Amino acid sequence: MEQDRSLLVDQKIEGSKAIDKSTLYSYIRLKPNRSLFKSDIRLPLYFYMRGEKFYKRNYQKDSIKYADMTEYFEEVIKAMEDEWKEDVIDNRANLDSLYQQDVYLVYKDLRKAERKAVRDSVRGIKKLRKIKSKSISKTEKIAERVENGNWWMRSAGEPPAYFDLEESQNTQKLLERTLHAKGYLNASVDLEVDTVIYRDYRLVSEKYIIKEQSKWKVNSVKYKTPSYSIYNELLTYSKKSYLQENGPYSENSLQLERSRLTKVLKNSGYFDFASNYIHYEVDTNNVHGKVDILILVDAPKSGERHTRYHINDITFETDPTDPVLSDTVEYEDVTYIQHAKKYKPKILDGKLALKESTPYNELLSNDTRRFLSQMDAFKFVNIEYVKTGKDSLNVFIYPSSFDKYQYAFETGLNVSRSLPGPFASVSLKSRNVFRGAESIEFRGRFSLEAQASVSESSNEIYNGTEYGFSTILNIPRPLIPFYNRFNESYYIRNAKTKVLADVSYVSRPEYTRLNLKGLFGYDWRNRKEDLFELSLADLNVVRTPFLSNDFRVRLQQLAEQGNTLHYSFDNSFVSSTHISMSRMRGDYMTSSSKASYMKLFGEVGGNILDLVNQWSGSEPGAIYGLRYYKFFKFYFDYRKVTPIGGQKKHFFASRLHMGVAKSYGEVEALPYEKYFFSGGGNSNRAWRPRRLGPGSYTPPQNEDGSFNYSFEQPGDMIIEFNVEWRYKISQLFQWAFFIDATNVWLLEEDNTRPGGNFDVTRFWKEFGIGAGLGARIDFSFLLIRLDVGTKIYDPARREGDRFVAGYDFLGKGTTEFNIGIGYPF
Repeated sequence: MEQDRSLLVDQKIEGSKAIDKSTLYSYIRLKPNRSLFKSDIRLPLYFYMRGEKFYKRNYQKDSIKYADMTEYFEEVIKAMEDEWKEDVIDNRANLDSLYQQDVYLVYKDLRKAERKAVRDSVRGIKKLRKIKSKSISKTEKIAERVENGNWWMRSAGEPPAYFDLEESQNTQKLLERTLHAKGYLNASVDLEVDTVIYRDYRLVSEKYIIKEQSKWKVNSVKYKTPSYSIYNELLTYSKKSYLQENGPYSENSLQLERSRLTKVLKNSGYFDFASNYIHYEVDTNNVHGKVDILILVDAPKSGERHTRYHINDITFETDPTDPVLSDTVEYEDVTYIQHAKKYKPKILDGKLALKESTPYNELLSNDTRRFLSQMDAFKFVNIEYVKTGKDSLNVFIYPSSFDKYQYAFETGLNVSRSLPGPFASVSLKSRNVFRGAESIEFRGRFSLEAQASVSESSNEIYNGTEYGFSTILNIPRPLIPFYNRFNESYYIRNAKTKVLADVSYVSRPEYTRLNLKGLFGYDWRNRKEDLFELSLADLNVVRTPFLSNDFRVRLQQLAEQGNTLHYSFDNSFVSSTHISMSRMRGDYMTSSSKASYMKLFGEVGGNILDLVNQWSGSEPGAIYGLRYYKFFKFYFDYRKVTPIGGQKKHFFASRLHMGVAKSYGEVEALPYEKYFFSGGGNSNRAWRPRRLGPGSYTPPQNEDGSFNYSFEQPGDMIIEFNVEWRYKISQLFQWAFFIDATNVWLLEEDNTRPGGNFDVTRFWKEFGIGAGLGARIDFSFLLIRLDVGTKIYDPARREGDRFVAGYDFLGKGTTEFNIGIGYPF
């Protein structure tokens, strides 16, 4: 660091009450170097300074190396280009001499010379491309190091943040303007700078003191328009205005209102209207603390009016660049021109929100583009409007199709109990199979996963294998009765039908399990892109062809004590109907900004099978020897990521997961896959996967006194709270501190698991609480996660002895190591 310059080490904003500080911090360009836990340890700065020493030491050598290497490659490329040109000239001269002779006499020599000319030209071009690629690869690395510093400086490090008084004063003015723009017209910002000397270095702390005062409100809103029709349109939708009388005033609300009014007019036929026709006059003189707003809509030119357009003709042409001869068909007043890939006009018509003889509507134009894009048939959709006459438009829709066939292969590693297991999947998709933009996809999969035995008291690890094959038919319309009557609905237009057939085979030492699955359902989205899924029929035939002797004995022992787990391994038929809604706000997948995710799920199974049972005359609770279940299942999952501070280095992530499942009828058990489980890398990271609970149930103990967590612990009810503090050390590395509080419970008492039932008087004392630290490596396209969780509060112990924090930290069963891909929630 330069001793004659002051290092900015601390920066604060005080006095901001109504405006979020993170918003104000985002306007500050010069920020202090990041520190570890608000201490004086600044690892990114340290990495940068260490890297800069090597950079300065090697700068001259790298600069000379870059110049020499550039000159060397230029000479090599020039020599190769000259050599290639000579070969071309020699071959051309040889061919010209042969062309002048009798072709019948020199035919063999001519063919040989032509092949040599092509071969030499192609070979020369390949050599040039290869050496140019090598030149770019080698010189760019050195150039990047010379111009932008070495890897430590660019990626792991952070350059010193030197204090600049002029920059800070500009920031002060910018914050004041920001407060005024947000409606605090009397606000002011003071700047305080404090300097200390530490080991001959000047360290500066700066503080911005905000004086917000009161927020101004809107006193009145009036319009001045060039025509009554526009005035009427604006008044019709004024209830949705961002500027309401006695409502808050801000420049942002003015911009939002300008965009809203522009959309209102463009959705009402005004094709040429743009936001720059709208202006504001804001008067702050009449009433203190309130503003009068006049909204002015300008005419296009002096003496002219804005034109309201109607749609005249609609032309729909698929793959317009395809050279194959086209077919032209008229359907529902739309002209369809199709080339090699042909689609039924009736299907395409169901996706068109635009109609002839209706006013131009930008919203319906966007809807049409969205409906067509969601069909999984077209790469992109272009919609063009051409004026015809004074007030009419011709519409041209040009969608470009995906390829007929699509192949995909994926391989990677699953991680369970910190041990990797490979997986692979292959898929083949065929599109437009019935000319209705349908797609059929065939998928095969295989996985090998490290798992813990559920029947042995040891912690033995073995490899479980799974094979599967599925066929998925996607139809870009809902298969429902009287479809055409509801085709004008937004939800019907973007709804899809999904038909799935799947077979999977799972092999574990205790059992093998074969599952045949069939599914019929729909999915659709609303304008906010919330996803809704409805499965009318989810049918599963589950067979267990093999049970090991030890596991069979274990199930029998549990059954004699009243446990119903053995039902889950009978040959069975599981049917259900379920519906779900998923909502994502912000970029939740990358968790780099404020975002949230929510899912609601409801499922009911087995009811209709009673009628089949009576018709077939089978024993109660079974159909043709297959046991069936009647049950319901509901759960709610909400996740949120919130940045803390304006520098977006700290993030607070949280999750709430609650659910309940209940069996009823002849079989007092759920299908095994319908139970809830707690524990593991995406649940409570201080417990092994699916081993926590239920309630305060105490598992058997090993000879050394530790709990035996060999058995999975299914539950009828789950409550999970997860919180995580994430900090970005650099662009590549992150750390996290987390606390997990979770458990599952039974809805009824179980003699084999005493204390596992849910009781309102004690359930709050039965959360398993774990805490720990995590490290992440973020490659932008892939995030690798290592979490170390240790038990803090163990509900399996006797009351009074449940706090186990710090007890035998690395002991067996106390601390768990989890490796994962992506964030835990």
